[in-house]
Amino acid sequence: MSENTNFAVGMIVGGLVGLAAGILLAPESGEKTREKLKEQARVVADDVRDSAGEFTIKLKDGAEEVMKKAQSKVPYETLESSLADAEKKLEELEGQLDPGS
Repeated sequence: MSENTNFAVGMIVGGLVGLAAGILLAPESGEKTREKLKEQARVVADDVRDSAGEFTIKLKDGAEEVMKKAQSKVPYETLESSLADAEKKLEELEGQLDPGS
């Protein structure tokens, strides 16, 4: 796995462990505990979205680099079509990561 994937998995696992610890160790009322857990879940979700955004940027940069190297070996029209397909799929993935936008 790449460093970004490992980081995202670590963020998710860490968030889940934090949520579980919060439930088990909370000395406050159930209502306050639920509010804290909701906030922690929001923080973890935001961190995952940020990591995914950074990964997306690196992925686009890498794709552009590959395109530059491949241009001398493959017809430009083929590369342009492949890049358009990749960008469309990337937008679909981004929509799945952040369905509210």
